[in-house]
Amino acid sequence: MASCQQGVEDMPRPSRWNDIIEAAAEAFRTKGFAATSLEDIASAVGIWKGSLYHYIDTKEDLLFAIVKEPANEILQGLRDLSEMDLPPTEKIRHATRSHLKVLEGNFVYASVYLQEIAGRRKMKEWSAMDREYLDLLESIVREGVASGEFSALTHPRIATLGMIGSLNWLTHWYRPDGSMRADEIADQFCDMFLGGLITRSASRGEAQPAAKAPKPRSLTRKSA
Repeated sequence: MASCQQGVEDMPRPSRWNDIIEAAAEAFRTKGFAATSLEDIASAVGIWKGSLYHYIDTKEDLLFAIVKEPANEILQGLRDLSEMDLPPTEKIRHATRSHLKVLEGNFVYASVYLQEIAGRRKMKEWSAMDREYLDLLESIVREGVASGEFSALTHPRIATLGMIGSLNWLTHWYRPDGSMRADEIADQFCDMFLGGLITRSASRGEAQPAAKAPKPRSLTRKSA
């Protein structure tokens, strides 16, 4: 009998890692990373706070475990898109749909990434990913301006930051179970973005000939 009990005690306990990650992601999304304590996460899972240290060293470990997959998916989608032989308008449309697809498929985790990591300069790795995403999307806008598909008055960096800000703000109101599907919202956003970018004649709505793009001005003031 004793040997049987000893055998049961020696059996490894099932991992609670997935439960911990899911609880942390929901807490970070609803309360914010800074306001969420390890006690909150442990309580949601039904374990002692000390048990979390079998899985992590810090709360930041949970944050990065949560955001890694959606961050990589969003960035890789834009990397692939940048290599495609498509006109800039179609690239913008695909980029928007890809962004919404990630949000629809993994709303909680993607929301945490967009709310807590994107543009916040948490670590060098994440800052580098932010810069690459911004540069890739801006290059599409610049391509459209250079080809005459987008207005020559477009400031590529401002237009790109505007698009990224609009997409990131989706986490505040979009819900996967809402009345509108992700692809419908993506198309609405695309129409809005492209409506402001595509070169049009004020009187007839016809495409204008290509024009030389103005030299971009710095977004930061020069020091006195």
